[in-house]
Amino acid sequence: MDPVSIAPDGYRDLRDHLAWGDAGRRRIVLVAGEDAVRFVDGFCTASLAGLALGSGTEAFFPDARGQVQLWATILRMADGLWIDADPPLDGDGEGWSLAAHLDRYHIRERLEIVDASDRFATLFLAGPAARAWLQREASLPVGSAEDLPGREALPQSLIAPQYGRLADVAAGILPGQCAGVPAAILQGEWLGPGSFLVVVPHDDATRLVDRWRGEGIVEASAAALEAVRREEGRPAPCDVPPRALPQEFGRDGAAISFTKGCYLGQETVARLDALGHVNRRFVGIVTAADVSAGPAAGAGATVTIRGAQEAVGTITSAGSSPRLGEWLGLGLMRTQALAAGVELEVAGVPARWVELPLSRGASGGVG
Repeated sequence: MDPVSIAPDGYRDLRDHLAWGDAGRRRIVLVAGEDAVRFVDGFCTASLAGLALGSGTEAFFPDARGQVQLWATILRMADGLWIDADPPLDGDGEGWSLAAHLDRYHIRERLEIVDASDRFATLFLAGPAARAWLQREASLPVGSAEDLPGREALPQSLIAPQYGRLADVAAGILPGQCAGVPAAILQGEWLGPGSFLVVVPHDDATRLVDRWRGEGIVEASAAALEAVRREEGRPAPCDVPPRALPQEFGRDGAAISFTKGCYLGQETVARLDALGHVNRRFVGIVTAADVSAGPAAGAGATVTIRGAQEAVGTITSAGSSPRLGEWLGLGLMRTQALAAGVELEVAGVPARWVELPLSRGASGGVG
């Protein structure tokens, strides 16, 4: 099947040019105060002490057993940390609350924890032309190291002339502008390298969207956003089952420091590092492009070794992949099932696994 024929609305623009999309009600937690960095550093896998102003990092927030409760992006601001994470699962209410989790341990530290999830609207702007558009219309130093004096252009960063104060953000005052609208612009990898999260006051979101539409910038459908997310191998909350461990997601270099001081759950993370391997890995599972196979190979489907009833993994999210022209699921798989020569199937359909993101190449085991 021609991959273009199954591409959802806006997918090609996200991949090849420029598109915007609704980022949903993201979880935004602000931790401000002179003890903020040291305090949060005690609850996440990344090292925060050396973050330059405006720069950021991925991080897992594990529980005391080292099991993942949240995967987030943490950004350094003038007076603390901006923490961004995906919206909770539909029907899950607030789900697990990072603000409540941190507040449980907050005793005498000089800081304030604010859950600002309801205070702003969030929009994605992504594609090869996104950076150039922001350079022109946001009047912000987006881009190369020359645009950001004194530091490199990092994958995760807050883009602003002055990096702002969290106390102002908590009061609804954002540190920059986007096309004349008050905004905070976060650079990250939500939809691939060089994608952006634009945070604006709720009352101004329509004005910014009207501007984008007036310029002919395509709105990417929810299906397109999901297709790109899966191809990029970014785990959504639905892809993080209970008892999942940080190293299983293959983001050690981006989200885990093995040299930082103590933090909640560190013992498990360190023990896995000493063992040198995990028993499961987060990978893509590919089946035929025939749409009729989709529901059977969708979320919740069991991956087995061909000819056996032994379950070796479960698909946690799935849909068509325009890049592959096939059906792509994500999930944690037992590492022994990823060995060369092992044949897989999903609901009786031959399957293969692939490394993520797909931009690395679709290598893996062929069913």
